[in-house]
Amino acid sequence: MKHVIMGVPAGEDFASYEKEILVSVQDLKPIMGWVKDDDCVYDYQLTAEQINAIEQLCSLELPKNLELFLTCNT
Repeated sequence: MKHVIMGVPAGEDFASYEKEILVSVQDLKPIMGWVKDDDCVYDYQLTAEQINAIEQLCSLELPKNLELFLTCNT
């Protein structure tokens, strides 16, 4: 399962940023508040706290000027 961070400029409909993150569902469960493994099949708009946690988990810096979403591709 592939997890991707998508960044969308405010007021726009299309992503201008895309970054695959190499983490497991198990790693993301506590960050995202998922209960079941298949909770990840939806798109989620990320909160500031979730963004910070993902940045720390993946040792990366995500754009601050975009609305960020986590999506899953199989």
